[in-house]
Amino acid sequence: MKMLSKYKTTTLDALEDCNSRLAKIQAEIQAIINKWKKWDTPTAQLLRYLNTHVNNVEEAATGESTEKGKQTEKKQQIFKVEYIENMEITKSHKIVFHAKLSGKPANEVSTYPGTALDPKVVNTFMQDYTAQLDEHVLSKGTPWDELLKGKKRQSKVGPFEWLWQCTPSDFVYKCTYKEKKYEQRLKLREIEDDLNKAHKSVIAIVNEVDLELLLIDFKPINVSVASDEIIFPDNSFQIGCECTTGCKAGLAREVCCPTLHGVKHMYDDNELAKYMVNTAIYECNSACPCGMDCPNRVVQKGTVFALEVFRTTDGRGWGVKTMEDIPKGSFVIEYVGEVITDTQAEARGLEYDGHRLTYLFDMDFVETDSKMALSIDATKFGNISRFVNHSCSPNMINYKVWIEYRDPRLQRIAFFTSRDISAQEELTFDYRMSITTKNSATPAARNSIPCLCGAMNCPGFL
Repeated sequence: MKMLSKYKTTTLDALEDCNSRLAKIQAEIQAIINKWKKWDTPTAQLLRYLNTHVNNVEEAATGESTEKGKQTEKKQQIFKVEYIENMEITKSHKIVFHAKLSGKPANEVSTYPGTALDPKVVNTFMQDYTAQLDEHVLSKGTPWDELLKGKKRQSKVGPFEWLWQCTPSDFVYKCTYKEKKYEQRLKLREIEDDLNKAHKSVIAIVNEVDLELLLIDFKPINVSVASDEIIFPDNSFQIGCECTTGCKAGLAREVCCPTLHGVKHMYDDNELAKYMVNTAIYECNSACPCGMDCPNRVVQKGTVFALEVFRTTDGRGWGVKTMEDIPKGSFVIEYVGEVITDTQAEARGLEYDGHRLTYLFDMDFVETDSKMALSIDATKFGNISRFVNHSCSPNMINYKVWIEYRDPRLQRIAFFTSRDISAQEELTFDYRMSITTKNSATPAARNSIPCLCGAMNCPGFL
C-alpha cells in the first residue's frame, strides 16, 4: 500500500507539472496572437492580398479579375525600373505608378500601369508604402477601426482604392529609395572628385540603376608604377630624334623616332592613328628637341576626352562611356597599373581566379623568355580603364607604345578608337586579345566565363 500511495502521488505531481507547462504554452501562443492582431492592420491585410496578385495589381485596384481574355491579350512589355516614386488611382479605378526606369536620369519619372512593371519592384514599393501608412495612422492615435467605421465600399471600388479613400489626407509618402539615392549621389561626387585629382580629363560617375557605389579600392594614377621586384631603367641615356620642324610631315619624318626604330609613323598631323592594326608606336621622348605640341606626342599627353563611369543595366557591373564624339583613330585612355614580373603575375592570377575578377594585362608584344615577360596589374593601382568592358565587337583596339623606355618589355598599353564613336556610347575592347591568361589554371576554367556583351558575333563565353 505504501508503494501504491507513493506511485499515485508521483503521477499526480507529474500531471500538475504538465498542466502548468501547457498553460504557459497557451499563454505564449495567445501573446503571439495578440501581437499579430495588433500588427495585422488593413494595410498588412492588403499587402498579403497584393502578394497573391502581385502579377496583376490592376485586380487589386478594381477588385475585378482580369483572367478573362488573357490568352488572346498581347504580351505587355515589362520595363526595367530602378524604383517607384509614388502611385495614384485614376478616375477609371486603375493603379498607376510613378517610376524611374533603370539607366534614365532621376528627373525622368514617368507613369506606368502595374502590369508593365517588375512584380518584385511593385511589391517592394507596396511594403514600404503600407509600412509608412501604418506608422502614420498609429502616430495619430486613431485606430484603423475608427477610420473605417461607417464607411462602405462601393461595388466598383477594389480593396486598394477603398483603403486609398480612407487614408488620412495629411499622409505623405516619402520614397525611401529616393532618399538613399540622394545620399549615394553625394558619395559618388566625393569619389568623382578624388578620381579627377589624378586624371587630366573630366570624369563623371553615374549610377541610375541601383544603390551600388563605385568601389575605389585602388590608388588612382596616370602612369604605371613598378612593383618591388621591378626597377625602371635610367633614361638619361635616351636617344631622341633630330627633328627641327616639330616632327611634322615632310623631311622630318626621315629622322623622327619611329624611323630610328624601324617602324611606321603611326600618327597623322591631327594626331590620329593611321593604321588599325596592332602596330608598335614609338613616340618622341624627353631627349627630343620638339615640344609637347609635336604630333608624335599623343599618349604621353593623357586622356583629352570627357568620360563617364556608369552602372550598366544588363548585369555587366560598371562600364565607361564617352560624353563627347570621338573620331576614328583617336587615343582615348592608357591602361595603367603596377608593372609586375611573370612570377608575380602567376601567383596573383591564381588568387584573383578565386574571385573571378582580374585586372592583369600581358605586356607581350615582343617575343621574349616567358620568365622575363612582364604584366600590368591594375588591382591596387590604376585608372578608369579598369572599368572598360569587353565586347566581341569592340570600338577600341590597343596599341603597344614606347616613350621613355626602349626596353622592349616596358611597353605602354594605349586604347585607340577603331571607328567613329558618338557621345553617350560605351567604350569597349576585346579582352580575348589582351587580358592575361595567367588568371586561370586551365583552359576549361577560362572558357567557363560567360560573355554578356550582346554582340552579334558573341560566342557566349570568353
